[in-house]
Amino acid sequence: MTQPVSSTNLNDDLPLHKKLIADLLAAGLDLLGGHHPASWRQGHASASSDRGAKQEEGAPTRVILEYRPDTIVTVPQCDTMIFGAQRLDANPESKSRMRADCGRYLPPDKQPTSEQWKAIFSGSPTTSVVGAAGSGKTFTILLRVIYLHRYLQVPLSEITVLTFGRESRQDTAAKLQTLLASWQVEISLETALRVVKTPRAALIEQVRSVPDLGGCVPFEVLSATALDALDDGRPFDATLTPRQQVEMSNCLNLLYRTNKRFADLVQDLFGASLQIPDLGVDSPEVIKRAPLAWKLSAFDTELCDTLEALWKKAGMWPLEGVQASRRQFTLRGRTYSSSGYIPQLKMHVVLGFDRSEDRYLQRSPTAGVELYKEVAIKRTLLQGYFQEPLLHLDSYQEAFALVEALKALPKAPPSFSYKLSGSDRRVPILELFNEVASVIDALGLEVAAVPGKMNFLAGDSDAAFFEALGMYWQALERHLAALHQPSYPFGRLFDLFSDRHAANLRHVPMRVLGHCRHVLVDNGEDYTVPVAGWLRGVLAEIRRRDSGQAVARDLCASLLVAGDVSQWVFGSYGTSPKMVTDIEEIFPAVGGCSHVHLLECFRSHQLIIDAGQNLVRNLPASSGRGTRAAGRAAREPAPIQMQERQPAALLALCKEAIKEQHQVLVLIDSHQDREWVDSEIGDLIRHDRAGGSRKIRVRSFHKAKALQADVVILVGDPAVGASSWYRNQLYKLAGFSVGGDSTPGDTVLDGEAQRLAHVAVTRARRRCYWFHNREEGGSRTATNLVTLSAELFQQG
Repeated sequence: MTQPVSSTNLNDDLPLHKKLIADLLAAGLDLLGGHHPASWRQGHASASSDRGAKQEEGAPTRVILEYRPDTIVTVPQCDTMIFGAQRLDANPESKSRMRADCGRYLPPDKQPTSEQWKAIFSGSPTTSVVGAAGSGKTFTILLRVIYLHRYLQVPLSEITVLTFGRESRQDTAAKLQTLLASWQVEISLETALRVVKTPRAALIEQVRSVPDLGGCVPFEVLSATALDALDDGRPFDATLTPRQQVEMSNCLNLLYRTNKRFADLVQDLFGASLQIPDLGVDSPEVIKRAPLAWKLSAFDTELCDTLEALWKKAGMWPLEGVQASRRQFTLRGRTYSSSGYIPQLKMHVVLGFDRSEDRYLQRSPTAGVELYKEVAIKRTLLQGYFQEPLLHLDSYQEAFALVEALKALPKAPPSFSYKLSGSDRRVPILELFNEVASVIDALGLEVAAVPGKMNFLAGDSDAAFFEALGMYWQALERHLAALHQPSYPFGRLFDLFSDRHAANLRHVPMRVLGHCRHVLVDNGEDYTVPVAGWLRGVLAEIRRRDSGQAVARDLCASLLVAGDVSQWVFGSYGTSPKMVTDIEEIFPAVGGCSHVHLLECFRSHQLIIDAGQNLVRNLPASSGRGTRAAGRAAREPAPIQMQERQPAALLALCKEAIKEQHQVLVLIDSHQDREWVDSEIGDLIRHDRAGGSRKIRVRSFHKAKALQADVVILVGDPAVGASSWYRNQLYKLAGFSVGGDSTPGDTVLDGEAQRLAHVAVTRARRRCYWFHNREEGGSRTATNLVTLSAELFQQG
């Protein structure tokens, strides 16, 4: 260690030998770029002393700065919150005034509960309200509108209530108009409808506010009629208007003529639609008829001769486009024959028995059964064991249509219906394209991109369907956008004005965008993924514009979502309950989310509440557990009466209800149920309408959600339906595989059947009757998926 020196001398003052050594050492330090620490400190002190002396003389000062060590410069974070830190000014004075006014303007049995007040007065940017059917979620939303408007001075033009469909929109708007009138705020129904909207109506308003899209017409409402402010379509209605049919057909014809791959796919689907349905060797029908069919092999040539003679006599054989040549094939060692072959479709043809022929006709005098029965036996065997494409022509009319289609096939697409696996019916191909594309859109997936993410077993014609759909839907969207009056599917419009395309929202003027400054969502459990994305985009854009204002501290937005997961009944159409269950993740806010749980039911008595919960008790995330009847709803409890379909039983129940001045709601599950209801009470309903009354309403289970009545009568039992390979893949791609569920599409349908029954039962205010047609050990229906409590469901 270097020791400090007490004194130093200049080198020139040293003796010669020391001077030489000092000069050598100094030169070495200079050469090495070093210094002598003690000398440096003494010199630095001396210089400081000199500077101090000079300062006294008024000389300029030179400051030596010592810098801190360098630190890593970090990148500022991006604020991804939908809502900032601003909150509604829900001050005590405004709350007190509204409480007092509610006491004056509303009857005692309509006073909000403590939990409802929490939701009404919530100052949080996001508020979640969950509660069972009849717990007053819509009522709470409307009172919050009054609080925002009358007590926080928010203009009605900055408030939007989103409701599920057009019928519930009209009903909710009328309720808002009546409720505001109690506060001496008189508005027209038209004004109320500018506050209460469906998501589609709110979206259309924003889209048409952009100059280039002023004439835009959503594809779902494309028609020859003029635009209507309420014409936002009916959700999940795949029925095509004549104008939609025209545009879809034009696109189909053009793509078929110009794209060989697409034409091949359509021809494959056409062939699949003609093919005899597969029954499988384990089918009860195959097992029953196979022994007779094996014996019939010995007479198959004679059977073919007889049938071909009948068809020739009718002038329907041979057929143009069909090679009239027999081909033999072997099934389990027995030989059978077909009568023809279609080269274009690579398909065998077997002739059947036309109903116009004599049903007592036999193959030969020695045949034991009639000809039509032998045809049916062979047909069943082919359905169970024949593996190649096969068309079984069962009528002359069917054959005539086939010939016409085969003639046009090289130049024009055929008109046909197709049945997807897991479906219960055949659907015209264009209608099916539209139906499936709507589900894919609702799930938040890209129609054209989905086929490449799916897989199918070899020979499954559904693979051709989805490839064709992807090609067709992309072409259709381009075709629609190029029309004189551009048109886009709702799914595309929601996506284009969502947070995924935030730049598009910058073109929406604030006078329109500002309508959504305060959004209140009713029935939040049944909205599609694109609707949530659109709401995210709109609210984020409002925050962005607010942040650019000179004074932004008083500017805020809010979102309230009310819902009940037990009433999620449109999952099969692609909706998701995530807006209710995942509100904090979908709409993140600096101030967090307020959660309110409504536990009192004001519609139904306790037995109806408990019966509804019994139907969904094995499903997760039920909102109604612990719900209790309150007020008038708690009176005169009675269990659900399970009824047999006895003649005049339905008519007697309806007449008794009308006699007691009760409203009646009849809910049906299927087309067969509708026919039975019409045969039983159709005349009574028509008489009711003729008198200007609506004491009896008939709706499907799926359309029950916004309704209620004194007496509810259920007809039918919601069924699950068959498992679907394609549906499970779509729902897995959309993120429905909770806990690794490998069949999420089937899981959604299982729960939906139970939730439909739950919603139907909980529409009742006083009594509920159920003509269920329940079969023990039968198909997978709502009542077979859960054990019904004998105390809650009694046999009538």
